[in-house]
This record gives sequence, C-alpha cells and structure tokens, in this order.
Amino acid sequence: MIKNNLKIAIRILWKYKLFSLVNILSLSLSMAVGVILFTGLKANHDTDHFHPKLNQIVRILTQETNEVEQTKWATVPLPLAPQMENVSFVEKTVKVRLAGKHNLQTDGGDVPIDIKFSEPSFFDVFGFKLLSGNAQSLTNSPTSLFLTEKTAEKIFGNANALGHTVRFENLGSYTVEGIIQDPPLETHLPIEAMLSISAAEMLEKKGAISNISQNWGDFKSAAIYARLKSEDNLKQLNTTLQNYNRKLDKSNLQFLAQPLEDITPRNKDIKYDHDAGTDWTGIKTQLVLILALTLLSAFNYISLTLARAFSRAKEVGVRKTIGATRRQIIGQFLMESTLVSLFALLFTMPCVEILTHYIPDMEVAFSYDTTLILGLLTYAVITGLVAGALPSWLLSAFQPIQVLRKMKNIKLFRSTAIYKALIVVQFSVTIMLTILVVILADYEIKNHAIISSTVSPNVLTLDLKGEEYENLQNEISQLSQVETTLATNWYHKPLQMGKSSVIFSDKILEMNYVSIDPKTIETEGISLKSGQNFPKDIPQSTEQYVLVNEAAAKLLEPESETLVGQTLLLDSAYVQVIGIMPNEIIGETTPLMYRYLPNEIATLTIKINPNTELEATKAIQTLWKNHFPEKTANLQNLKDSYSSSRERISFFGFFALIVMIIAGLGILGIASYSVETRVKELGIRKVLGASNKELVWAVTKNFGILILIAGLIGVPAGLFGGDLIRQDLGSSLVDLSFIHVSIGFGLVAIIGLLTVLSQTIRAAHIEPVKVLKAE
Repeated sequence: MIKNNLKIAIRILWKYKLFSLVNILSLSLSMAVGVILFTGLKANHDTDHFHPKLNQIVRILTQETNEVEQTKWATVPLPLAPQMENVSFVEKTVKVRLAGKHNLQTDGGDVPIDIKFSEPSFFDVFGFKLLSGNAQSLTNSPTSLFLTEKTAEKIFGNANALGHTVRFENLGSYTVEGIIQDPPLETHLPIEAMLSISAAEMLEKKGAISNISQNWGDFKSAAIYARLKSEDNLKQLNTTLQNYNRKLDKSNLQFLAQPLEDITPRNKDIKYDHDAGTDWTGIKTQLVLILALTLLSAFNYISLTLARAFSRAKEVGVRKTIGATRRQIIGQFLMESTLVSLFALLFTMPCVEILTHYIPDMEVAFSYDTTLILGLLTYAVITGLVAGALPSWLLSAFQPIQVLRKMKNIKLFRSTAIYKALIVVQFSVTIMLTILVVILADYEIKNHAIISSTVSPNVLTLDLKGEEYENLQNEISQLSQVETTLATNWYHKPLQMGKSSVIFSDKILEMNYVSIDPKTIETEGISLKSGQNFPKDIPQSTEQYVLVNEAAAKLLEPESETLVGQTLLLDSAYVQVIGIMPNEIIGETTPLMYRYLPNEIATLTIKINPNTELEATKAIQTLWKNHFPEKTANLQNLKDSYSSSRERISFFGFFALIVMIIAGLGILGIASYSVETRVKELGIRKVLGASNKELVWAVTKNFGILILIAGLIGVPAGLFGGDLIRQDLGSSLVDLSFIHVSIGFGLVAIIGLLTVLSQTIRAAHIEPVKVLKAE
C-alpha cells in the first residue's frame, strides 16, 4: 500500500509541477528558520557532552549571603582548591583562572585573545585533547602557552605555531608549546589560549594581575572543578563543602557542587555563567517559534492544495467508486504532503546558508550525526503530516455522486472565516515588519548623512590603553601634520561611556557619563545652552564641576535653566552643575553627563591637516613606540569607527521579504480557491452583461478589505515597535512619520493585491458556456 501511494504521489507531484514547486519553496523557507532554531537547540542540548565520565564531573559554586540578598556565583575563591584535594572521594580537581581578553601583539596590530590559566589536570578531568605538546608543560614551564586550533590559525595562519614566541600586553612573552583540538561540541568553558597557574602566581608577584591565589574575598575570577569517584558521591561532597564556609567583612560564603551536565540549560540565578547556553525560557521561545513556522508553512500548503480541490475531487470520486476507503484516500494525500515536505528539506539547506549569511554574528555548524539527521527528517515528516491533515480530511469526504455530477457546486467550508483570519494575521505581521525595516533604513540613511557632514575625515583616535598621556599628547601636538589634540572619551558622540548614580532633589537616577577634555568645547566651537565651560584652573585630583546635556537637565529639573549652579550627589561626592551642553550633534538624545576625570581618559582625539593621514599615522605610531614599546598603537580614523553596520537592517529586510513571500503564497492559494468556488456566479454575471473590470472588482474587493483590516492591526504594531527602537537607540532620528508608515503598508498592500489580481484577472476571462453547460 505504501509503495503504491508513493508511486501515485510522485506522479501527482510531477503532473502539477507548478503547484508542487510553489509548495516546496514555501515549505523550505519556513523550515529553514525552523532548522536553524532546531540546530541551535541541539547544540545547546549537547553542550559539554564530549567530556568522559560526564556524570562524575562537578563545578563548585559560591553562594554569597549578605544583609540584602543571597546570590549564587559560577566562580569560587582559589584557596578552596587545596582543601578539596584532600577529600577522599574526589579523584581530581582542576583550577581555572579566568583572565578575560588580553591583546596579543602582532605585526598587523593587536589581536584580543581570551586567556585562561590552568594546570595539567585540566586535560585529565575534561575531554579537551592536545594535538601536540605535553600537558606537564603547564607545570614545568611558566612561559608555556597552549592555543586552540582556531586561535592558532587566527594568529599564524597556516604556519606551524609551535615554538613561536608571542607577547601579551601586561602579561609578557610566552612560547607556544601545545595545540588544543577544537572541541567537537559546544562547551560552557570555551578556550582560546591557556597559560599555567604558576605563570599567574608570578604575574601576581609583579603586580601585573590582581592577587587572588590566597584571597577568599576575591572569588569572581576563578572556577574549580572536580571529578568524583562515583556520581553517588555528589550528596556527600555537598555535605563536606558545608565545612568550608567563609565569613567576610560584609557577607558570608557557602559552597555547593553542581553536576556539569546541569550547567546547560543555563540557570539565570547563577551569576557569571555567560557561556552556559540558552536558559529554559529561551528554549521554550524557540520551540514556540518552530511550531509557529510549522503552522505557517502548513497553512500555505493547505491553501494551495485546496485551491486544486476541484481538479482532485473527480479523482477522489473515481477512486471511491472502484472501492477505495476514506482511510486509504487520507493516506494517499498524507503521502503527498510528506513527500513535498521531504523535497522541501533538500531546498532548506541552501535557504539556511542564505539566512545565516544575513544574521549578524551567527554561525550554524552542521555536524551530520545520526541525531541531527533523524531530527531533521522527523521535523520534515511532522511538517508534512500537519500540512496534509486538513486537506486530506476534507478531500476524502467527497461523495462520488456529488463530484461526478456537479463538481463546481461543492463547498469545502460553509465559511472561509478561518482563511480570512489567517490572511489578516499573516499580512499584519508582514506590515509590521516592513514598517520597522523602512524606519530603520531611514535612520541609517540619516545617521550616515549627518556623520558625513559633521565628522571630519581628518580626525584620528588613539586608544591610550590606560597609560599616562600628557607627555605623549604634547609631542603629538607638535607634529606638523597635527592641528589639535583632545584627551576625551567624547567627540560629537560617546566613544566610551560609564554609568554613575545621581541623587538630586529626592531623585535617584542611573546616568551615563563621558570624560571630556575642558579644551574640547572651546576647540570645537560648541555653544552651551546655558552656564559656562570648565574653568581653566580646574583641579585634576578632586571633581568639583559637571556639565549635563539637555536631556539630562530635563530629567533632573523640569525647568532645566534653573539647574545651573545647583549641587547634586554624584556617586559619593557633591559636584556643581556648571553648564548645560546641547544634545548630541548626530541626533542622540540619551541623558548624558560630561565630567573631567583625567584618570578615565581612554582616547586621544587628533585632528590632522587634510591629506596627511598616512604621514601623521606613521609619526604618531613612532611617538607611541618611544613611550610604550611594549604595547601596540591602536590608531584609526574616527569616521571608520562611526561606520554603522547594516547587518541588522539586512536581516530584518530579508526576514520581512520571507514573511511577505510566504503570506503572498498563502493569499495566492485562497484567491485561487475563491475563484474556483465562484466560477458559476462569475459566469452568470458575465451573461447578464458584467464587464471584465466589474468581475475583477467583485472578486478582488473582499481581499482588499482583508488587507485594510490587516493594516489596522499591523500599522499600530509597527508604530509601537518603532517607538521601542527609538527609546532603545535614544535618537530623535528614528522617524515614525506618516510617510514611512505609508511606504511600509503600501509595499505589502501592493504585493498582496498583485497576487490576488493574478487570479481574479484570470477569472474575468472565463467563458460562460464552459462553466454553465452542466446547468
């Protein structure tokens, strides 16, 4: 039976090539997003599953209790490790010190690398494998460096990395003595480069890094793992850990063990667990999205299949006449829908490649193991069964005497309310997304235009990397290619921001700030809204004055002019508001304070003479090398740092296009079905003298009404989303004008109506003799 159904299904799909192709493409577009989500869920589920004896490995957590709250941390104090090594049922322990990103100096500039300090037992406890080198080097040689395959390739390309000496800022020079194989699965403990614990202890003595090796209070930069002799020892270990409680000045520390396989899905209550994968809320959200996409693709299949209902009804009548049961006919239609879904899976993978190209910072790695293949096949089969369920049920219900005599009088539904509701929902979502894309595109265009007109191409920024800058700034100012230099974290737009607590008139606020060179306002010719600039003799040691922009002034005081001269509590010091700056020149309206904090100056802004960038860059790099030979100069054109990334707009645009195509295919099916059900009515209208235009209008107006209803839902939703974007970006350049709304709605309406017209124009050219001859 299955073999016969398969043969018939293939013949039917080949006979109706166009409908089959449209169905396959529609399903593949929806399934592509579902496959991406499914692959991400699988990767999340498989996190850390490559470690041997996974059920015996635990991570130690810190539970910090103070007067206000109780917090769990994924990190622990390093002094706990020696005490755990003496526990009888603990086979091995491993310390991992988390050093964060450090710049590795290369001829092509700095390369930020994530550094972890550990010990040889790391490769005993975990499933990370060494392709070359000896784990004991982490004990024998404090200058040993282990790199992962990907990191080695990023630094050295295809050259052999072993034996090369590299230098990290603030950490010194190290020799590559081992290559770590890239893990086959995701891990909560990603590795780029590894140094030895002994190297960390030496750096502590030099003062290059903080001293946490013997400090119980500094527990947020290290992790401890253990492999138990048996998974049954977990409860016993937690009992033992209670003996190691530690009292600090303002809090109390307790410790507990977490099985490694429980780290993912991520527990939101555990702090500093950034790489633990998606939490249960994210997983549920993705499952809902997969279900929604499956139903969306199923709806289009249903629409297109029922549009062919009348051409298939006679087939159903004949098969029933010769003895086929309803169950057999249902099986036949389900076989067809499943086959279409499996064919769609073949087109899905290219769609996935295209989609991932337009999703910023997303890499979907497919390792075609048995689980993934079975999962994708199951997903395709379920999609096919869901899509084919309703058509097979409806079409199998035809009675032979009905379909073989007056097939055109058959109605599948008494009402098309379900179809209409789904069309409205699909087009509402499409309208909303299109409006958001138009708003974002307009923001990007305006932002780029303002940057082009206000930010000179002759401005360079130099990252100071925490160094004293006064002498360097003076020498750079004397270069012939340089016009002015400013020591500031701001230049028309924040380059680097901090956040401080502000208390004023019983208001307690968190507000962003930048450190600004007092010369900036005068040099750039900025006119204050009120008040005055920092005094020339402003002290560097204590902060006495602060400037605020218009947005911050209005937030603090409705009558913002009266704010000048008043005192506010900034963090723990009282400062006077000395002046009010205009809002950001390039459209930013985020509340912002301007402070003079020499110790926080992170950037030199250097204005150079036109057409001297190459010479100025070489001269500045030479001066930098003279002052700081151990660090690489990070110098770039300011305009390049402002060049906005368009990936977000590309993704939204591409996603909106996909939804538009899917919605168009859905309305194509229902329009075709509607025309088929009204063909006798249209024939009679034509006999009575109706023109082609009147026939087209008679069928098209209902769909026009549906699109208008969708607009009543999609337009407010688009405006709401646009307002959220404006609040998030803090920019008045996000324009929610009638023009942008009209463009977004108009694009969708035009595509929808053109889709409908492709069917209604065909209906207007019917010949009454053919459609009424049976009457």
